[in-house]
Amino acid sequence: MQATMRQILPVAIWMLAGTPLPACAQVEASPSPSARPNFGGAIGLQWSNAPRYQGSNLRENSLQPGIYLRWGRFWVATAGNFVTRQDGEVLRGVGAELVQRDDLRVRLGLRLDPGRKTRDSPELAELDDIRPTVRARLSATWRFKPDWQLGTGWSTDVLGRQGGSLVDLSISHSIRLSQRTHWSLGSSLSWADERYMLARFGISPAAAARTGRPAYEPGGGWRDAALNTELRTDIDRRWSVWAGASVSRLLRPALASPLTLKPTQVATGAGFAWRF
Repeated sequence: MQATMRQILPVAIWMLAGTPLPACAQVEASPSPSARPNFGGAIGLQWSNAPRYQGSNLRENSLQPGIYLRWGRFWVATAGNFVTRQDGEVLRGVGAELVQRDDLRVRLGLRLDPGRKTRDSPELAELDDIRPTVRARLSATWRFKPDWQLGTGWSTDVLGRQGGSLVDLSISHSIRLSQRTHWSLGSSLSWADERYMLARFGISPAAAARTGRPAYEPGGGWRDAALNTELRTDIDRRWSVWAGASVSRLLRPALASPLTLKPTQVATGAGFAWRF
């Protein structure tokens, strides 16, 4: 793992330090990556309703503004789930396109992982906090048919805290309902290492003594399987709106955790964006 960090960090530092912050400009649709404009972005607002943490029996609403800026191969985004006419899915954080083709995209990015506080939910009272950290993510998407794509990603805690590593696999299908409206369907499967599982689903002996709950030390394994759908409409060249939902099922060893009170998780969301 340390050897992997030494390989990732120089690239990440180059991404952050070697490129000036992008300026705002108009984003236009383009069939080819080589014809894309250098500058672009979007500003929007997103609403979501989701469990307070994976496995929680409680839900919460969230309303968050977001901004996305892109300069050539580089981007910065304060929120995920933006969908733009030019770039497709937007990933939260800062990053760069390592491979930029019509059928294949490879990305390397960094984002802040806020961790988890016991005050986030009464279900976590007196348990151990998860410290904030920075995560690096290497991902690839392959469009093997015009409306089908496969994706995979590897995410890891670059500061060596409690974040651990996560691997995900996905497949999605896009259906054009009209010239401006698209409907997408997808599924995903994720695997986490022991460090990630211990932080998110484990209960340390010290926390067990404080709370009276049984200690639980999971190993690495499959975290969850999910299905998702999204409907997006481009009102005009500038404005876009979308709504979506996902349902996921926690798998062992996450399923066996005392913190998992509701194994099947449902999340919904909607938003709009103004492109520039």
